[in-house]
Amino acid sequence: MYKDYEIKLNAILDKHGVQKVELGLMDDLDKIYKNAQKLSSKAEGQGLSNLRKTVLKVEDDFLKLLREASEGLDIIEKIEKGLRDIGIEKPKELQGKENVLKVYERNAEEWIKELNADQYR
Repeated sequence: MYKDYEIKLNAILDKHGVQKVELGLMDDLDKIYKNAQKLSSKAEGQGLSNLRKTVLKVEDDFLKLLREASEGLDIIEKIEKGLRDIGIEKPKELQGKENVLKVYERNAEEWIKELNADQYR
């Protein structure tokens, strides 16, 4: 008897172009929607807060590196002047350290600019 009703109901629905919707899909959608809300809160709340702290910390590290490299280059300049004054050629070791400090300085400047940490303050 139930089967007859189902057949008749399906015929009526088909005749009038009515679409059947699985109610289970609505439950699935509600579950996904609620989970997306939680994930959004987590990502936009704690996630962005963590990112902000990390960016500021990394920028601080690069600022320290920039100061240290600049200070080292200033000292090398003084050493070079002293060596020139007494007629001694600049040692290769000193040139190597100068080259490395220049790279550090340039990289620090680029990363500070790239991080644009002022937007997080």
